[in-house]
Amino acid sequence: MSRTVLITFTAAVLVILPFLGAIAIGNYSPYVETNRFQSYVLIWIAISIVVVTVALLVFTYFHQSFEKIPISGILLFLLVCPLVGIYGLASAPDLSLKMLEHPEREHLRYSLLFIALLLFGCFSLFQFRSNFLKISGLTKLIVAVITIIALAEYSWEFTHHYLFPEALKEWVSQGENANEFERNYDNFTIITIGVFGRYFQFVLVIWLSLHLYKLQQIKIWCPIINIFFGLLGILSATVIFVTEMNIPKGFEFLFLFFIPGIPFFLLYWLGVALLTKLKKIDIAA
Repeated sequence: MSRTVLITFTAAVLVILPFLGAIAIGNYSPYVETNRFQSYVLIWIAISIVVVTVALLVFTYFHQSFEKIPISGILLFLLVCPLVGIYGLASAPDLSLKMLEHPEREHLRYSLLFIALLLFGCFSLFQFRSNFLKISGLTKLIVAVITIIALAEYSWEFTHHYLFPEALKEWVSQGENANEFERNYDNFTIITIGVFGRYFQFVLVIWLSLHLYKLQQIKIWCPIINIFFGLLGILSATVIFVTEMNIPKGFEFLFLFFIPGIPFFLLYWLGVALLTKLKKIDIAA
């Protein structure tokens, strides 16, 4: 029983681990003018190495009963590294002309998101090649199409925003008004693509959570959390689409669930759930 309690406590700590890591690294954010960009990157690398090493040692200790390495869970758990780096920046993107003084900040943000996307892509490839999800026929085809669209939209979106500083620089060099650039670069067509991308991304996370619970690979806490935040994400995307980014007063918090890092948070929690699911042999030990 004590082992059960300890693993439950470990799971709870891992759920909030990205927040703890972001708080720890936030004091070194390069958005604070007195902080060095290189220092932030080095600290992030060091924290990532420590977190992954300690966590994998813990999983090894508690899960000697695993018949094989839980690759899918580990791939999703590793999302903690880019998430800590992204949220440790402790600042929204600087879309003003001042961005051109420090374009590396936004490049770092989207480089970290690309790392998260790579892990998500590896997880997706593994689940289809190994039939980890135990699906076939039409269901497998539908899930594959949703996954491809979700990954493709993320790839396009991250590239688009990674190149924001370069596009802004070119815009200004042509004598255009810098204050009008964002509206031109991130017009409603761009927003619409992002909205439908979120639909596919959140639907995929919700389906994965429900399906893995059905397969008894995770406990009920994960689908409850992921469905709740997934539906909030779908709602936020819908409100943003309907209002054309003019979110009604009092509902501005919905925009938080539209940012691209939220689906990765839900996937990270799915990874934690996969790695901390107790088996009968664990409970009896």
